[in-house]
Amino acid sequence: MEDTKTAFRIGELSTLTNVKTGTIRFYEKSGFLSPAKRLSNGYRMFEKKHIYQVRICSLVFGGFVNKRLRKISMGLIFAAREWDLGGYQTAAADYLRAIEEDIAGTRRAVKTVWERMGAAGGIKDKGYESNQDGGLEEKEYSSYPMEQAKEEGYTKKQAAALVGVTPEAVRNWERNGLLGQVTAYKKRYYPPHTMERMHVIRLLLDNGYSMMAIKSFFAAFDAEDAEGAVCSLTNPGESETLIYRADRYLETLLLTRKKAEELLRLLNEMRALGEQDEYGDCGVEKSPQPVS
Repeated sequence: MEDTKTAFRIGELSTLTNVKTGTIRFYEKSGFLSPAKRLSNGYRMFEKKHIYQVRICSLVFGGFVNKRLRKISMGLIFAAREWDLGGYQTAAADYLRAIEEDIAGTRRAVKTVWERMGAAGGIKDKGYESNQDGGLEEKEYSSYPMEQAKEEGYTKKQAAALVGVTPEAVRNWERNGLLGQVTAYKKRYYPPHTMERMHVIRLLLDNGYSMMAIKSFFAAFDAEDAEGAVCSLTNPGESETLIYRADRYLETLLLTRKKAEELLRLLNEMRALGEQDEYGDCGVEKSPQPVS
């Protein structure tokens, strides 16, 4: 930043960040910003680092995607609050990687549903045209890293990590009969076709469907009843199918990825600001203060 001003009132901070003063106060009360200095008259004065902290909060909270990403994104906010730039870099990279995983998982789930239901005439969304290979145009689906798996498939912990949920979530899906029969007292492994099913379950949950609706969906899905599967996910008076919802969800994820990339780009500016604090505005190392 070329501006030599180093202290700002909340109105000035609002103008610089394009974030409303009420929102900045909310960030303060929530502990997302480092404490501002107070003048003798009670006015709070913010520093340049607060500009970045507010911008980071604005990018993180600019649109809710899912609980997993929100939890990971909080590491960015708290690292910025402590001005821990190393921790911030790690958190930003983790956030971007998690978003990429969710994008891939969403595309996997849509592809799985499309291949079963689209062929049966249950999906009429023109946004997902099938190509000659039976996949979705302009979409990439990487294979599961089978080197991590045994011959029988993945362990519960491995499967949960690849889908982006907890092992307890997988157990809950099993208890609700979403992953087929479970043999008592026998360790279970999850092959790739079950992994695809898990991605569909997560997509449905992330889009607000109840467990009852998901069970109804899979009952029809497994019976290759495309119409019944669509009806199980469409409430009375609601015209949106799963594919339409998934399309919007994917658009939100892609927008979130752009914001995550911007969060990473802010790191260079934050580092430059840290160097100014260490060496002074002219790049000359500050002299140590005399000890009184």
